[in-house]
Amino acid sequence: MRIVIRLVYVSTCIHGLHLQDVQSIVATAQSRNQVAGISGMLCWSGEFFLQCLEGERDRVTHCFGKIMADPRHHSVELIVSSPTAVRWFSTWGMGFSRLMSSHRLDLDSLAGRSFNPYLLEASEMQSAFGQLSQHAQRLHP
Repeated sequence: MRIVIRLVYVSTCIHGLHLQDVQSIVATAQSRNQVAGISGMLCWSGEFFLQCLEGERDRVTHCFGKIMADPRHHSVELIVSSPTAVRWFSTWGMGFSRLMSSHRLDLDSLAGRSFNPYLLEASEMQSAFGQLSQHAQRLHP
């Protein structure tokens, strides 16, 4: 089994970003990530992005560099960057979740307060993506 890197970050969306904008981001990421061998999940709360990227270190690092330069968000904070043998989102070039449903409640309980991903510990963030991965696998086995 090949070791890849898992990178998790949080950022704040610019004011006025709409669902259609985020869906466009996801569609672009899906096609580019498939070519690059990157998998992951983008979560959007309307105010924050939470993203997990998985793949070969150099490709994920390159992708993250482009993400950091994207003007549609700011205050990008790297939470986790660690090697892993198992991808959580192996079948998805880029999954997408709006954090406004049952996931939102799960994440609120993890934080013990109104949802603000900057306040989550790295272990809580990994747990949140683990939950999303399990949910995604139930929806798309």
